[in-house]
Amino acid sequence: MFNFGTIGAYKQVRNNPRCKATAETKNGQVVVLDEVNKTASFPADAAAAKVENLYIVNNADDKPETWTTKDFVVKEGEFLRNFRLADLVDMPVLLSHDVISTTYTDVAAGDILVAEAATGNWVKADGTTIVATDYPITLEVVSKNTFGDQGVEAIVRA
Repeated sequence: MFNFGTIGAYKQVRNNPRCKATAETKNGQVVVLDEVNKTASFPADAAAAKVENLYIVNNADDKPETWTTKDFVVKEGEFLRNFRLADLVDMPVLLSHDVISTTYTDVAAGDILVAEAATGNWVKADGTTIVATDYPITLEVVSKNTFGDQGVEAIVRA
């Protein structure tokens, strides 16, 4: 799950609704857009995750068969609402743990999350194999919370 930390983010952040998902996608996952083919896919490799032009998915739950927002998934071939992360710099966001690959107990305030290649999830930078300074867009964890049962509040950094 994903949500903006401020209502003003909806007015400031560029939204691209023209691309379709190439795989099942959850709100809060990171995608790279291909405007020519009108597709949105997870970063294919580490190099693709280390670009400034990343987008985060935030679709409206428009499926009445979904029991909870936490279970909402955008199916392959459906349109995504993609928000440009670079427009969110210095703004708070909320993420649930289902889009964070690092174990929830291993995430703490002050940790840096970066886009993970192939999954579209977020992963904690460890400073050795995953170096935060290699990524132009990161999330700095401010606090843990109950968003989506286990979540975090983070500030988008560039």
